[in-house]
Amino acid sequence: MDLSLVSKDPLRLSVSFDRADACFNGHFPGNPVVPGSLIAGLCMQVIADHRGCRGPLRIHRFSFSRFASPGTYALGIEEQGETYLCTLRREGAIFAQGRITP
Repeated sequence: MDLSLVSKDPLRLSVSFDRADACFNGHFPGNPVVPGSLIAGLCMQVIADHRGCRGPLRIHRFSFSRFASPGTYALGIEEQGETYLCTLRREGAIFAQGRITP
C-alpha cells in the first residue's frame, strides 16, 4: 500500500493498493478486495498522524457501498465538529464512508 498526502486542508490523501499486497492473500483469492478493517484502520491512523489525535478513537457508522479492488483511491478526512468524516472514493464513486471520534 502506498499513501501520499495531496492536501492538508482539507485533508486529502492518495492511497494505492497493489494486487501483490499481503492483505489480498486470503481476502477473496482470484477476486481481490481491500478488507474493510484495513480501510477503517487506515482512516484512524491518518487521523492520529495528521490531526494529532492521541488516545482511543471510535468508529461510528462506517459503511461500504462498493467492493474496493486493487488500485488508487482518494481518501478524504473532513472535520465536522468533534467527529471526522472519512470517505474513500475513486472516479467520483464512494466505496466507503464513516465517522470516527476521539
